[in-house]
Amino acid sequence: DAPSSSQAAAPGPQLSLHAQARKGIARRGSCPPAGSDEHQGPQGGGQVVPAAHAANKGAISQLQEFVQGAKLYPMPPNCPVLQWGYDSRMVGRDSLEFRATVAFMLDGVPHHAVGAWKHNKVLAKRDAAERTLGLFVNRWGEVAIQDFDSWGDTATKVLTGTPVAQSLVDSAEVADMNQEERDLWEFCSRSLGGYASLPHWSHAWDADQCQAFAEIRLFGVPHTFPGKPCATQRAAYADAARRSLWYLQCPGYEDIFEPDPEYVKAAAQTIPDASPSWPRDGCSERADRPEGPQQAAERKTLVMRVQNRLQQAYAQQLKAGTSVWYWSYERHPTDKDWPPLYCASVHVPFAGKTFIGSWTRGQREAQIDACTKIVDFLDDEFPRTR
Repeated sequence: DAPSSSQAAAPGPQLSLHAQARKGIARRGSCPPAGSDEHQGPQGGGQVVPAAHAANKGAISQLQEFVQGAKLYPMPPNCPVLQWGYDSRMVGRDSLEFRATVAFMLDGVPHHAVGAWKHNKVLAKRDAAERTLGLFVNRWGEVAIQDFDSWGDTATKVLTGTPVAQSLVDSAEVADMNQEERDLWEFCSRSLGGYASLPHWSHAWDADQCQAFAEIRLFGVPHTFPGKPCATQRAAYADAARRSLWYLQCPGYEDIFEPDPEYVKAAAQTIPDASPSWPRDGCSERADRPEGPQQAAERKTLVMRVQNRLQQAYAQQLKAGTSVWYWSYERHPTDKDWPPLYCASVHVPFAGKTFIGSWTRGQREAQIDACTKIVDFLDDEFPRTR
């Protein structure tokens, strides 16, 4: 089982286990299976936990030990090893599901991994840890024990003008690519065999800067590799391709990047958020299970139903003509897609709390997301009798 989605920073994480495998050392890490992932910087990877030892530990403890076992850039002292966040959604009329995201620094690279939707936060957290371990230890571990000498030879041949490589370069699909994009295309199609898909490209503009994202499906898990902001789209794609090739340890690209120790120290305390462009839902269950008519109708009435629950909960304090809540919305300052990204905030005076939703496309969806936070609060403070 693999996580629903994951992200890592600029030169990136996941593919680094390829380097470990080729060199016979578990030096670099990767991201969870089943979703997607994004990278920047170096990669990671600690030591595999012995089976007898693992049996006595939970998935979260095992993942923490794995991250702490990284040798290239060990975690600075007094920093949280795993940092957690949660998404929530309504299922049915009043039930909530949760999805956990775990962030960690692995050999100097920020990683974000997302699990599947679960009925409570404890299960969601455990699921994300289990899926992450499944990719790091099991899937990449299988690759690490294979003979990568022939793999390295194949990669070198593909990038040095064999007839097969030339036919790929001459095809219309890659004719307009940068050299780096071609190398990545060929490396995925020829060298990684059944482990990887061809790269899928996207980009986002922030003022006059373009950032490109290369998404590659490894072991069935979408991995997203972001580049740095560049002045042109072409330069942005070339940069993201270089970082992806570095992470995959493609011959000729193995040493073009290295982690910045000062950045590692600064980022480890609070790991930077994943990019808003990261396709977090990847291959999650929701993508395979379209919303039915009943679910759609329930979402449309969610705001009204949550408002009614608040009015019932604070009926004794609520005076006629007084609102039970007050809404505000923030639009993402750099997002240029449609519908726009919004973050909704709702203040409930009688609870003495302000509930803040996640960045969501569309103002209505942002409001619904914030309402799920209120439902979570009401279920804890005013549990319903069945």
